[in-house]
Amino acid sequence: PPVGNLTGGAHPVQAPAERAGETFGQLLQSALGRVGELQAEADRAVEDLTLGRSEDIHATMIAVEKAGIGMELALQIRNKLLNAYETLMRQQI
Repeated sequence: PPVGNLTGGAHPVQAPAERAGETFGQLLQSALGRVGELQAEADRAVEDLTLGRSEDIHATMIAVEKAGIGMELALQIRNKLLNAYETLMRQQI
């Protein structure tokens, strides 16, 4: 069962056992896809607010913050992966 739905979207956070069949690359790809979805949702919310289709500034700000947090997380993961790669490359055999 899902542990929780932190992003409010259609992709709940899953327990590790549920993702056991997924490779590391697939996991990263799906996470980056979700970041893209959050960005698209934020863009739609801002567009709707700007064009007057929506007057809910709170929902717009929440969507923009979710997208920002998702992007920050993706950048931190990238930085950690690069650091790990560089550490492995420096090791002598």
